[in-house]
Amino acid sequence: MNREIEVSVWVPCHITCFFEIRRHESALETGSRGAGLNLDIGVETCIRISPSEEVGVNGGNEVSKDVAERVLKSLGVKARIEVSHRSEVPMGAGYGVSGATALGSALALSIALGNVMTVLQAGAIAHVVEVEHLTGLGDVIAQIHGGIEIRVKEGAPGIGVIDWIPHDQDLRVIVVTLRSIPTREVLEGKVEVVNRCGLRALSNLLKRPNVRELMDNAKIFAEEVGFMNGDLKDLAKMMVEEGAIGASVKKGVLYVLTRRDNVDKLHDVIANQLKGRQIITCGISNHGPKVIRVKGV
Repeated sequence: MNREIEVSVWVPCHITCFFEIRRHESALETGSRGAGLNLDIGVETCIRISPSEEVGVNGGNEVSKDVAERVLKSLGVKARIEVSHRSEVPMGAGYGVSGATALGSALALSIALGNVMTVLQAGAIAHVVEVEHLTGLGDVIAQIHGGIEIRVKEGAPGIGVIDWIPHDQDLRVIVVTLRSIPTREVLEGKVEVVNRCGLRALSNLLKRPNVRELMDNAKIFAEEVGFMNGDLKDLAKMMVEEGAIGASVKKGVLYVLTRRDNVDKLHDVIANQLKGRQIITCGISNHGPKVIRVKGV
């Protein structure tokens, strides 16, 4: 490598509606089963590579730096890398931002080095880093595929299996960030109840694979594992009474699935109930990562 290269990749945010943790000896085989929504808001990761006699990775976060270092090590490449992320939502709230930065970093670096990995190969590295850092189990494979996904078999991209719920283009998702909380903290002491409720929800959805069944089970899951209680339960009920398909909470994110013509009414109700909170309306991303910019390759 004798020149500076810059590549930017966009990856959709992903909200897991419910999940069942499936651990194996191998991080490649470890993951989660469940279902979720890929959003058309996401994270743009930029990788800048400069020639160097040493390996150095600066910027990014703990996860994306680890991804970049592993890619370079696996290829025996020496270079200096700058990693940066631009996200439309905060990390640690429940949008799958960590997975997006991991996947975006692996893909951008692969492209910058001359397309040295397929999407699934890059995704496998991102997945392993996520599992080992305890930041995610099923976001990466979901974000590669896009859509309203059902993870029917756990594991990294190329090992896990994804199915989809067909849907029309009129669907909209309203999201409100309530707080940020690490995934490992959320799961502390809750693995048994998460797995029991997640497995039941997945079984229900596979029998009736439609968006209303998805959101009904998402709400029950959130209540039973403690993501949603008190005022948020009342607000979710109010959303459905006002015409939403459903509403639930993942970690620190309230999300409402509805149709385009109902967005304004629901937005006003949320704004009145959760004063001062940023409310974002987005659609479903039916594709995975996108290459945004390539310079110097």
